[in-house]
Amino acid sequence: MSVSTNEVETYIKEQLAIEIQRFIATNVQLITDKMKIERTKVNLKANKTQLLKEKNSLVVKKKKLRIEIVVINIVEFFNVLICNYQNLFLKPIVS
Repeated sequence: MSVSTNEVETYIKEQLAIEIQRFIATNVQLITDKMKIERTKVNLKANKTQLLKEKNSLVVKKKKLRIEIVVINIVEFFNVLICNYQNLFLKPIVS
């Protein structure tokens, strides 16, 4: 059996075409994956920004609540002092 040069060239061209199609399919998949990764990065960045805003809001609320607690404690302290002071004057006079 003899194989002509023309037949070998045809076989090689067919093999190359198959390889090129495989590379094209791989490139398309890589591009699709890259687009998904970029979309995920954008979503993660947006989520991070939202979480930082929420965190900052909670930090501000925490500071306000701490101030309120301090004010309530001070007011209670003075109320106790005033009540004790008033009680001295409200004691019945014993004759």
